Amino acid sequence: MLKQGSLTKQANPPTGTIETISAGSWSVTQAALAGAGLFLLALLLRLPYLGNFMTIDEIKWVEGAGQFLLALNSGHLADTYWHFHPGITITWIEAMIFWFHYLANGTSNLSTFVVEQLADISAIIGLMRLSPVIITSLGIAGVYWLARPLLGEWEALLGAGLLASDPFFTAHSRIVNGDAGTAIFMMLAFLAFARLWQNHRRSMAVLAGVMAGLAMLTKIPGPIILPWLLGLAVIGTLRDKQWRFWLTAILLAGVTALLTFIILWPALWVAPVETLQLMFHDSFNVGEIGEGHETFFLGQISNDPGWRFYPYAIAFRLTPLTVIGLAAVLIWLWRGRRSSDSTKTYLVVALIVYMAYVFSVANISPKKLDRYAMAVVPAITLLAGTGLIWVLAKITHFLKGRAVAQSLSLPLLIGLIIIVQTIVAVTNYPYLLTYYNPLLGGFTRATEQVPVGWGEGMEQAAAWLNARPNAPELVVSTWYSDMVKPYLHTQTASFSSNGQGQLQADYVIFYINQSQRQKPNPAVFNYFSRQEPAFQVSYRQVPYVWVYPAPAMQIKATGNQKIEGRAELLGYSWDSAPPLAAGTSAHLTLFMSPLGQLPDNETFDIKLENEGLLWGEWIPDSGSTWQTDSIVEWGGELHLPADSPPGEFRLVVRLMDTNIDAEVTRFPLEDATVIVN
Repeated sequence: MLKQGSLTKQANPPTGTIETISAGSWSVTQAALAGAGLFLLALLLRLPYLGNFMTIDEIKWVEGAGQFLLALNSGHLADTYWHFHPGITITWIEAMIFWFHYLANGTSNLSTFVVEQLADISAIIGLMRLSPVIITSLGIAGVYWLARPLLGEWEALLGAGLLASDPFFTAHSRIVNGDAGTAIFMMLAFLAFARLWQNHRRSMAVLAGVMAGLAMLTKIPGPIILPWLLGLAVIGTLRDKQWRFWLTAILLAGVTALLTFIILWPALWVAPVETLQLMFHDSFNVGEIGEGHETFFLGQISNDPGWRFYPYAIAFRLTPLTVIGLAAVLIWLWRGRRSSDSTKTYLVVALIVYMAYVFSVANISPKKLDRYAMAVVPAITLLAGTGLIWVLAKITHFLKGRAVAQSLSLPLLIGLIIIVQTIVAVTNYPYLLTYYNPLLGGFTRATEQVPVGWGEGMEQAAAWLNARPNAPELVVSTWYSDMVKPYLHTQTASFSSNGQGQLQADYVIFYINQSQRQKPNPAVFNYFSRQEPAFQVSYRQVPYVWVYPAPAMQIKATGNQKIEGRAELLGYSWDSAPPLAAGTSAHLTLFMSPLGQLPDNETFDIKLENEGLLWGEWIPDSGSTWQTDSIVEWGGELHLPADSPPGEFRLVVRLMDTNIDAEVTRFPLEDATVIVN
């Protein structure tokens, strides 16, 4: 007969071991109440400040939900493909929320309603976030329920409780993306299939298949759970030699996963081949899965930070309690496992290997962000819960017979641990994504080591700009324009790769994530960051959102305005707008992006050209200096002689060799016209 894991009660368990306080099983009612409590804890932690601000990528997820709903309504089911993620589980619930919101508003036309709602996503983002909140809260209760017979009642309860209150996991459970949802579905599939080690109930293979299918529907890392289930089947075969059962189980799980994937994705009902081809194509051409992505790591910018990235980045996201629990479970494996049921040992080892497996697969792509390894978090908290219960057993054994022990009980200690972890999360509201492990230096150190910032605080910058007296006339440029636009009451300019859009604005918003990577390029970043910000948002005394005044450049240079090895002309501004008058002077500022060093014998000269003749004398400002790491403001006075003819002139910017007083080359400014009276 198969062992029943921690459901099997030892006759005389050794004192001070984990079995002393885990022996026996709870009633169904007790377990149901514990699961309900975990669900409520997870739900209540995820609801506060749910619609306060938006994060990167959420707009396309909400727009995808709108497309999904309209596709269902119109019958054009192929249009339920909206992204290569594919994001279908999150989108189904978003679409239902959209539908109920539509019914509550009593609007006659669904298409019009959806378009109106998508015009201001900031107003509905809180509602849309209920989708991942519901999925992960239910999933946490499921993790507890499935882990109970494998690890023990208390271990499963504490592990799931740590997951419910984990700041990193909670933060991603509160925003519309699929990382937390995928992680929870993968763990549910893992635990359901591992239950077959104890009892050959084919229903668990079916459940594992359903959860694997949901993981695959949620986000691209999901499919890696299928090879993992095969590995669990191999372990089961080695344990009980019943290879026919395990072959049947893995086939059953695989077929169920495939059916779940197809049944819940309407696009596959009408265009299966085309949808999968489009998904594969977009994964590499839109998502750039196989390509590098500039990532900040250990103070450096890299397109592929290497294998160390994920262990280090995830370590920054752990809480001290989780770290203690992980250390304790490793000690337990070394010293305490001999007195434990073998299923528990197998699962603990499997959870550790699973973490290494997720890290390894995530490391294949050079594109790296900490959330891409989210699937390790449920494994980490279950391991930490197991380790902490072992520590509590040692503590209660040590205190046995002492007065203080009378006031201590295991439920109380577990509750205190979960409360402490909950406080850690709550004290980081509303910006839970700013939590970083204090043992590694917290948020301050993280800004120097790993990518930081999801858009938190940008709405504060928008509020400050909206409060300016002339806000409707202001032009604002920001890197994350789609995310900030719903909050701004100003006009917006593009955030150009060469800086033209930023220079044309009145204000520019910079964010810590682009500061770490010096986006869009070092010259533009340095030009603004060397100024005093007009407004900034700080967290734990660390600035991470800056609003800089911009020069409101009047005229943008068009076409390819480059002199190779010297500079690119971005545009220019007059202190007093043309037309100019003969016999007068006008101040002109050129904005240039350096492409190399400017030799001592070279300078830029400005003239006006009319019918092939050059007019004017250029006297550069004494403060104009050449900086290769910043946008250069090349200013000066242009003096027009009194005999300058009236008419239309063309601005000419020449590179001069001062040794021979000769033109080297010029910017091809064909359309830069100036009227002279």
